[in-house]
Parts: sequence; C-alpha cells; structure tokens
Amino acid sequence: VPQVLKSCTEFIEKHGIVDGIYRLSGIASNIQKLRHEFDSEQIPDLTKDVYIQDIHCVGSLCKLYFRELPNPLLTYQLYEKFS
Repeated sequence: VPQVLKSCTEFIEKHGIVDGIYRLSGIASNIQKLRHEFDSEQIPDLTKDVYIQDIHCVGSLCKLYFRELPNPLLTYQLYEKFS
C-alpha cells in the first residue's frame, strides 16, 4: 500500500469525525501542498493546524490519488463481471 494512502487513512481514522469527509473538497492549495510533499518522498506532518482545520484536504488527496491511477482498482478486465 502506498505511503500516501497509509498516512491519509490513518489520519482520517484518528481525526476524521466529521460529516462528509470524502464528499466535501478541501482547499486546493492545501491539497497541492500535501501532494507536493508526498511526491518529494517526504511524509508530511498531518497534525499541523492547517491540515487539522481542513481535514477535507486529506480526504481529497486520497480521492485524487485513486482518480489519477493509470488503471482503475476494479480493472477493465473485471468490468463485465461487476456489471
């Protein structure tokens, strides 16, 4: 499991007691800042006030990660079985 998913899910499980954690979007600049830190192979400190106050940016980063995968988690080969 990629580090970005491990870190984000652990943080959301610990601090994500809000409605619509994955439904609402975070602030774009916070999402890009998080993405840049993970892309540069650093593990950002998610307990900073900026991320605690905008916890939706962490959920948005998870969604962005899955959206940008070259192949979906439920692969094209399995699509007919699912439908």
